[in-house]
Amino acid sequence: MKWKKIVSVILVGVMAGTLLFGCGGESESAENTTNDGSDKMKVSLLCVGNLGDKGFNDSAAKGLEKMNAEFGAETKLIELGRDESTYEGNFYDVSESGYDLIISGTWSAKEVIEKISAEYPENKYLCFDSEVDRSIATEGNIMGITYEGNQAAYLCGVLSAKMFETGNEKIDPSQKKLGFIGSMDTAVINDFLIGYIEGVKSVDPEIKIMTSYVGSYEDVSKCMEMTTQLYNQGAQIVYAPTSQSILGSVSAAQKADKYLITCDQDMYTELKDSEPELAPYILSSSLKNIGASLVAAVEGWKDGSMSFEEDYVLGLESGSVGLAKNENYESIVPEDVKALIDETEQKIINGDIKVSTAFGMTTEEIAALRDEMKP
Repeated sequence: MKWKKIVSVILVGVMAGTLLFGCGGESESAENTTNDGSDKMKVSLLCVGNLGDKGFNDSAAKGLEKMNAEFGAETKLIELGRDESTYEGNFYDVSESGYDLIISGTWSAKEVIEKISAEYPENKYLCFDSEVDRSIATEGNIMGITYEGNQAAYLCGVLSAKMFETGNEKIDPSQKKLGFIGSMDTAVINDFLIGYIEGVKSVDPEIKIMTSYVGSYEDVSKCMEMTTQLYNQGAQIVYAPTSQSILGSVSAAQKADKYLITCDQDMYTELKDSEPELAPYILSSSLKNIGASLVAAVEGWKDGSMSFEEDYVLGLESGSVGLAKNENYESIVPEDVKALIDETEQKIINGDIKVSTAFGMTTEEIAALRDEMKP
Protein backbone atom coordinates (compact mmCIF):
# COMPACT_ATOMS: atom_id res chain seq x y z
CA MET A 1 0.00 0.00 0.00
CA LYS A 2 1.69 3.15 -1.16
CA TRP A 3 0.93 5.52 1.67
CA LYS A 4 3.85 5.25 4.02
CA LYS A 5 6.55 7.87 3.95
CA ILE A 6 8.79 8.31 6.94
CA VAL A 7 9.56 11.91 7.80
CA SER A 8 12.78 12.12 9.75
CA VAL A 9 13.64 15.78 10.03
CA ILE A 10 10.59 18.01 9.74
CA LEU A 11 10.09 18.42 13.48
CA VAL A 12 13.71 19.31 14.09
CA GLY A 13 13.17 22.68 12.42
CA VAL A 14 10.03 23.25 14.41
CA MET A 15 11.66 22.45 17.73
CA ALA A 16 14.56 24.73 16.92
CA GLY A 17 12.29 27.55 15.84
CA THR A 18 13.46 27.59 12.23
CA LEU A 19 10.05 28.19 10.73
CA LEU A 20 10.85 29.88 7.47
CA PHE A 21 7.96 30.44 5.11
CA GLY A 22 8.81 31.07 1.48
CA CYS A 23 6.40 31.20 -1.43
CA GLY A 24 7.38 28.18 -3.49
CA GLY A 25 6.57 27.94 -7.15
CA GLU A 26 5.27 24.37 -6.90
CA SER A 27 1.55 23.72 -6.83
CA GLU A 28 1.71 22.22 -3.33
CA SER A 29 3.19 25.37 -1.80
CA ALA A 30 0.93 28.07 -0.38
CA GLU A 31 0.45 31.25 -2.37
CA ASN A 32 0.96 34.82 -1.16
CA THR A 33 -2.75 35.36 -0.66
CA THR A 34 -5.27 33.24 1.19
CA ASN A 35 -8.68 32.01 0.10
CA ASP A 36 -10.32 35.31 0.98
CA GLY A 37 -7.66 37.40 -0.78
CA SER A 38 -5.89 38.61 2.37
CA ASP A 39 -2.28 38.01 3.37
CA LYS A 40 -3.15 36.29 6.65
CA MET A 41 -3.35 32.51 6.60
CA LYS A 42 -6.63 31.15 7.99
CA VAL A 43 -6.54 27.81 9.78
CA SER A 44 -9.37 25.93 11.48
CA LEU A 45 -9.02 22.97 13.84
CA LEU A 46 -12.06 20.77 14.42
CA CYS A 47 -11.36 18.94 17.65
CA VAL A 48 -12.96 15.52 18.06
CA GLY A 49 -14.13 15.51 21.66
CA ASN A 50 -13.35 18.45 23.92
CA LEU A 51 -10.44 20.36 25.32
CA GLY A 52 -9.24 19.77 28.85
CA ASP A 53 -8.11 16.19 28.31
CA LYS A 54 -4.51 17.11 29.25
CA GLY A 55 -3.51 14.97 26.31
CA PHE A 56 -4.33 14.53 22.66
CA ASN A 57 -6.72 17.46 22.12
CA ASP A 58 -4.88 19.92 24.31
CA SER A 59 -1.69 19.14 22.39
CA ALA A 60 -3.43 19.84 19.08
CA ALA A 61 -4.77 23.12 20.47
CA LYS A 62 -1.23 24.15 21.45
CA GLY A 63 -0.19 23.61 17.84
CA LEU A 64 -2.96 25.95 16.70
CA GLU A 65 -1.87 28.55 19.25
CA LYS A 66 1.69 28.32 17.93
CA MET A 67 0.48 28.91 14.37
CA ASN A 68 -1.21 32.07 15.58
CA ALA A 69 1.72 33.29 17.66
CA GLU A 70 4.57 32.49 15.27
CA PHE A 71 2.98 32.60 11.84
CA GLY A 72 0.40 35.32 12.46
CA ALA A 73 -2.27 32.88 11.31
CA GLU A 74 -5.93 33.61 11.93
CA THR A 75 -7.12 30.50 13.76
CA LYS A 76 -10.38 29.01 14.89
CA LEU A 77 -10.90 25.95 17.12
CA ILE A 78 -14.20 24.09 17.15
CA GLU A 79 -14.90 21.45 19.81
CA LEU A 80 -17.00 18.77 18.12
CA GLY A 81 -17.81 16.75 21.23
CA ARG A 82 -18.67 13.07 20.81
CA ASP A 83 -21.98 13.30 18.96
CA GLU A 84 -20.77 12.11 15.56
CA SER A 85 -24.11 13.03 13.93
CA THR A 86 -23.08 16.71 14.21
CA TYR A 87 -19.64 16.33 12.62
CA GLU A 88 -20.68 16.58 8.99
CA GLY A 89 -22.55 19.85 9.47
CA ASN A 90 -19.58 21.45 11.18
CA PHE A 91 -17.23 20.33 8.41
CA TYR A 92 -19.52 21.73 5.73
CA ASP A 93 -19.74 25.07 7.56
CA VAL A 94 -15.96 25.38 7.84
CA SER A 95 -15.39 24.18 4.27
CA GLU A 96 -17.54 27.03 2.97
CA SER A 97 -15.88 29.70 5.14
CA GLY A 98 -12.69 30.44 3.20
CA TYR A 99 -10.13 28.68 5.38
CA ASP A 100 -6.75 27.96 3.83
CA LEU A 101 -6.26 24.83 5.90
CA ILE A 102 -8.84 22.73 7.73
CA ILE A 103 -7.42 20.33 10.34
CA SER A 104 -9.03 17.45 12.14
CA GLY A 105 -8.19 13.89 12.96
CA THR A 106 -8.68 10.46 14.50
CA TRP A 107 -10.70 7.66 12.97
CA SER A 108 -13.91 9.22 14.36
CA ALA A 109 -13.72 12.07 11.84
CA LYS A 110 -11.76 10.31 9.09
CA GLU A 111 -14.67 9.36 6.84
CA VAL A 112 -16.24 12.83 7.04
CA ILE A 113 -12.95 14.53 6.18
CA GLU A 114 -12.35 12.21 3.24
CA LYS A 115 -15.86 12.72 1.86
CA ILE A 116 -15.87 16.49 2.17
CA SER A 117 -12.33 16.91 0.81
CA ALA A 118 -13.59 15.37 -2.44
CA GLU A 119 -16.54 17.77 -2.53
CA TYR A 120 -14.37 20.87 -1.97
CA PRO A 121 -11.31 20.33 -4.18
CA GLU A 122 -10.24 23.97 -3.82
CA ASN A 123 -9.72 23.52 -0.05
CA LYS A 124 -6.75 22.01 1.77
CA TYR A 125 -7.33 19.46 4.57
CA LEU A 126 -5.04 17.85 7.13
CA CYS A 127 -6.13 14.59 8.76
CA PHE A 128 -3.97 13.51 11.70
CA ASP A 129 -3.77 10.19 13.54
CA SER A 130 -5.38 8.41 10.62
CA GLU A 131 -4.26 7.38 7.17
CA VAL A 132 -6.31 8.63 4.23
CA ASP A 133 -8.34 6.41 1.90
CA ARG A 134 -7.33 7.81 -1.49
CA SER A 135 -10.17 5.97 -3.21
CA ILE A 136 -12.53 8.38 -1.42
CA ALA A 137 -10.30 11.46 -1.08
CA THR A 138 -9.58 11.70 -4.79
CA GLU A 139 -8.70 15.39 -5.26
CA GLY A 140 -5.13 15.46 -3.94
CA ASN A 141 -6.07 18.05 -1.32
CA ILE A 142 -5.76 16.10 1.94
CA MET A 143 -2.57 15.32 3.85
CA GLY A 144 -2.57 12.43 6.31
CA ILE A 145 -0.34 12.16 9.37
CA THR A 146 -0.03 9.06 11.51
CA TYR A 147 2.27 8.34 14.43
CA GLU A 148 4.42 5.39 15.34
CA GLY A 149 3.06 5.23 18.87
CA ASN A 150 4.20 1.61 18.97
CA GLN A 151 7.80 2.84 19.11
CA ALA A 152 7.17 4.97 22.21
CA ALA A 153 5.13 2.13 23.71
CA TYR A 154 8.10 -0.22 23.23
CA LEU A 155 10.19 2.10 25.41
CA CYS A 156 7.40 2.07 28.01
CA GLY A 157 7.53 -1.73 27.97
CA VAL A 158 11.29 -1.78 28.50
CA LEU A 159 10.93 0.72 31.35
CA SER A 160 8.14 -1.24 33.03
CA ALA A 161 9.98 -4.55 32.84
CA LYS A 162 13.28 -3.13 34.10
CA MET A 163 11.57 -1.55 37.12
CA PHE A 164 11.11 -5.05 38.57
CA GLU A 165 14.90 -5.17 39.00
CA THR A 166 15.30 -1.84 40.79
CA GLY A 167 14.15 -2.64 44.33
CA ASN A 168 11.61 0.18 44.18
CA GLU A 169 9.29 0.04 47.19
CA LYS A 170 6.14 0.30 45.06
CA ILE A 171 7.00 -2.79 43.03
CA ASP A 172 6.80 -6.39 44.21
CA PRO A 173 9.34 -8.32 42.08
CA SER A 174 7.64 -11.63 42.90
CA GLN A 175 4.50 -10.45 41.09
CA LYS A 176 5.62 -10.47 37.48
CA LYS A 177 2.46 -8.78 36.24
CA LEU A 178 1.80 -5.55 34.37
CA GLY A 179 -1.41 -3.94 33.19
CA PHE A 180 -2.52 -2.28 29.97
CA ILE A 181 -5.74 -0.29 29.76
CA GLY A 182 -6.86 1.33 26.53
CA SER A 183 -9.77 3.62 25.81
CA MET A 184 -11.11 1.53 22.90
CA ASP A 185 -10.29 -1.77 21.23
CA THR A 186 -9.10 -0.14 17.99
CA ALA A 187 -5.99 -0.39 15.82
CA VAL A 188 -4.64 2.95 17.09
CA ILE A 189 -4.87 1.86 20.74
CA ASN A 190 -3.71 -1.69 20.02
CA ASP A 191 -0.64 -0.27 18.31
CA PHE A 192 0.43 0.88 21.77
CA LEU A 193 -0.36 -2.57 23.13
CA ILE A 194 1.77 -4.35 20.51
CA GLY A 195 4.75 -2.08 21.13
CA TYR A 196 4.37 -2.39 24.90
CA ILE A 197 4.27 -6.18 24.78
CA GLU A 198 7.37 -6.37 22.60
CA GLY A 199 9.26 -3.97 24.87
CA VAL A 200 8.39 -5.99 27.96
CA LYS A 201 9.32 -9.30 26.32
CA SER A 202 12.69 -7.92 25.19
CA VAL A 203 13.62 -7.58 28.87
CA ASP A 204 11.82 -10.51 30.51
CA PRO A 205 9.60 -12.92 28.55
CA GLU A 206 8.18 -14.29 31.81
CA ILE A 207 6.33 -11.08 32.68
CA LYS A 208 2.60 -11.25 32.04
CA ILE A 209 0.35 -8.40 30.89
CA MET A 210 -3.35 -8.06 31.72
CA THR A 211 -5.34 -6.03 29.19
CA SER A 212 -8.59 -4.08 29.56
CA TYR A 213 -10.50 -1.48 27.52
CA VAL A 214 -12.70 1.26 28.96
CA GLY A 215 -15.01 1.20 25.94
CA SER A 216 -15.09 4.99 25.98
CA TYR A 217 -12.79 7.96 25.44
CA GLU A 218 -14.20 10.04 28.28
CA ASP A 219 -15.60 7.80 31.05
CA VAL A 220 -13.28 8.78 33.90
CA SER A 221 -15.09 6.80 36.61
CA LYS A 222 -15.12 3.58 34.58
CA CYS A 223 -11.47 4.08 33.70
CA MET A 224 -10.63 4.45 37.40
CA GLU A 225 -12.63 1.33 38.24
CA MET A 226 -10.98 -0.79 35.54
CA THR A 227 -7.47 0.45 36.31
CA THR A 228 -8.06 -0.28 39.99
CA GLN A 229 -9.07 -3.80 39.01
CA LEU A 230 -5.77 -4.31 37.20
CA TYR A 231 -3.82 -3.21 40.28
CA ASN A 232 -5.97 -5.47 42.49
CA GLN A 233 -5.14 -8.38 40.18
CA GLY A 234 -1.45 -7.82 40.79
CA ALA A 235 -0.32 -5.37 38.10
CA GLN A 236 2.77 -3.58 39.43
CA ILE A 237 2.67 -0.88 36.76
CA VAL A 238 -0.17 0.00 34.38
CA TYR A 239 0.27 1.59 30.96
CA ALA A 240 -2.81 3.63 30.08
CA PRO A 241 -3.52 4.99 26.58
CA THR A 242 -7.00 5.98 27.77
CA SER A 243 -7.59 9.29 25.96
CA GLN A 244 -9.70 11.80 27.90
CA SER A 245 -10.50 9.33 30.67
CA ILE A 246 -6.84 9.27 31.74
CA LEU A 247 -7.41 11.02 35.08
CA GLY A 248 -9.32 7.94 36.16
CA SER A 249 -6.18 5.86 35.75
CA VAL A 250 -4.09 8.44 37.61
CA SER A 251 -6.52 8.43 40.54
CA ALA A 252 -6.43 4.62 40.60
CA ALA A 253 -2.64 4.63 40.73
CA GLN A 254 -2.65 6.99 43.70
CA LYS A 255 -5.17 4.87 45.61
CA ALA A 256 -3.24 1.68 44.87
CA ASP A 257 0.10 3.35 45.67
CA LYS A 258 1.45 2.08 42.36
CA TYR A 259 3.04 3.60 39.27
CA LEU A 260 1.24 4.50 36.06
CA ILE A 261 2.56 5.29 32.59
CA THR A 262 0.27 7.68 30.73
CA CYS A 263 -0.04 8.56 27.07
CA ASP A 264 0.00 11.45 24.56
CA GLN A 265 1.21 14.31 26.81
CA ASP A 266 3.68 14.58 29.68
CA MET A 267 1.01 14.08 32.34
CA TYR A 268 3.38 14.50 35.28
CA THR A 269 4.37 17.96 34.11
CA GLU A 270 0.72 18.80 33.41
CA LEU A 271 -0.36 17.82 36.94
CA LYS A 272 2.59 18.54 39.21
CA ASP A 273 1.32 22.02 40.14
CA SER A 274 -2.45 21.60 39.80
CA GLU A 275 -2.70 18.08 41.26
CA PRO A 276 0.50 17.56 43.29
CA GLU A 277 -1.00 14.61 45.17
CA LEU A 278 -1.46 12.68 41.89
CA ALA A 279 1.60 13.57 39.83
CA PRO A 280 4.24 11.51 41.74
CA TYR A 281 2.52 8.27 40.69
CA ILE A 282 3.14 8.95 37.01
CA LEU A 283 6.38 7.16 36.18
CA SER A 284 6.51 8.48 32.62
CA SER A 285 4.36 9.01 29.53
CA SER A 286 4.53 7.90 25.93
CA LEU A 287 4.34 11.13 23.97
CA LYS A 288 2.53 12.07 20.80
CA ASN A 289 3.58 15.60 19.98
CA ILE A 290 0.40 16.33 18.04
CA GLY A 291 0.73 20.10 18.17
CA ALA A 292 4.34 20.08 16.99
CA SER A 293 3.48 17.71 14.14
CA LEU A 294 0.66 19.99 12.95
CA VAL A 295 3.00 22.97 12.96
CA ALA A 296 5.58 20.93 11.06
CA ALA A 297 2.97 19.96 8.47
CA VAL A 298 2.12 23.62 7.91
CA GLU A 299 5.81 24.36 7.50
CA GLY A 300 6.10 21.51 4.99
CA TRP A 301 3.08 22.82 3.09
CA LYS A 302 4.54 26.31 3.02
CA ASP A 303 7.98 25.33 1.75
CA GLY A 304 6.66 22.66 -0.63
CA SER A 305 8.39 19.74 1.08
CA MET A 306 5.11 18.04 2.04
CA SER A 307 2.26 17.15 -0.27
CA PHE A 308 -1.50 16.95 0.11
CA GLU A 309 -1.39 13.86 -2.07
CA GLU A 310 0.51 11.83 0.54
CA ASP A 311 0.39 10.42 4.06
CA TYR A 312 3.32 10.78 6.46
CA VAL A 313 4.32 8.51 9.32
CA LEU A 314 6.11 10.22 12.20
CA GLY A 315 8.12 8.34 14.79
CA LEU A 316 11.04 8.59 17.22
CA GLU A 317 13.42 9.79 14.53
CA SER A 318 11.37 12.92 13.88
CA GLY A 319 10.75 13.63 17.57
CA SER A 320 7.00 13.34 17.10
CA VAL A 321 6.75 10.43 19.56
CA GLY A 322 8.89 9.61 22.54
CA LEU A 323 9.15 8.92 26.25
CA ALA A 324 8.68 11.69 28.83
CA LYS A 325 11.96 12.05 30.68
CA ASN A 326 10.80 14.62 33.22
CA GLU A 327 12.03 15.28 36.75
CA ASN A 328 9.91 12.47 38.21
CA TYR A 329 11.32 9.97 35.72
CA GLU A 330 14.82 11.25 36.44
CA SER A 331 14.40 10.87 40.21
CA ILE A 332 12.73 7.42 40.22
CA VAL A 333 14.46 5.54 37.40
CA PRO A 334 18.02 4.30 38.12
CA GLU A 335 20.84 5.43 35.88
CA ASP A 336 21.43 2.01 34.32
CA VAL A 337 17.76 1.74 33.32
CA LYS A 338 17.80 5.24 31.85
CA ALA A 339 20.92 4.32 29.89
CA LEU A 340 19.18 1.22 28.51
CA ILE A 341 16.14 3.31 27.51
CA ASP A 342 18.38 5.76 25.65
CA GLU A 343 20.25 2.91 23.97
CA THR A 344 17.00 1.21 22.96
CA GLU A 345 15.61 4.44 21.57
CA GLN A 346 18.67 4.87 19.37
CA LYS A 347 18.45 1.28 18.16
CA ILE A 348 14.86 1.85 17.06
CA ILE A 349 15.86 5.04 15.26
CA ASN A 350 18.77 3.23 13.57
CA GLY A 351 16.54 0.37 12.51
CA ASP A 352 18.33 -2.20 14.67
CA ILE A 353 15.05 -2.80 16.51
CA LYS A 354 11.91 -2.97 14.40
CA VAL A 355 8.72 -2.66 16.42
CA SER A 356 5.65 -4.50 15.16
CA THR A 357 2.41 -2.65 14.56
CA ALA A 358 -1.27 -3.43 15.05
CA PHE A 359 -2.10 -1.85 11.71
CA GLY A 360 -2.62 -4.70 9.29
CA MET A 361 -3.12 -7.26 12.04
CA THR A 362 -6.44 -9.08 12.22
CA THR A 363 -8.72 -8.96 15.25
CA GLU A 364 -7.96 -12.64 15.82
CA GLU A 365 -4.19 -12.07 15.78
CA ILE A 366 -4.41 -9.30 18.37
CA ALA A 367 -6.74 -11.37 20.56
CA ALA A 368 -4.30 -14.30 20.41
CA LEU A 369 -1.44 -12.04 21.49
CA ARG A 370 -3.47 -10.70 24.42
CA ASP A 371 -4.32 -14.25 25.47
CA GLU A 372 -0.70 -15.29 25.24
CA MET A 373 0.28 -12.56 27.74
CA LYS A 374 -2.38 -13.38 30.33
CA PRO A 375 -1.20 -14.65 33.73
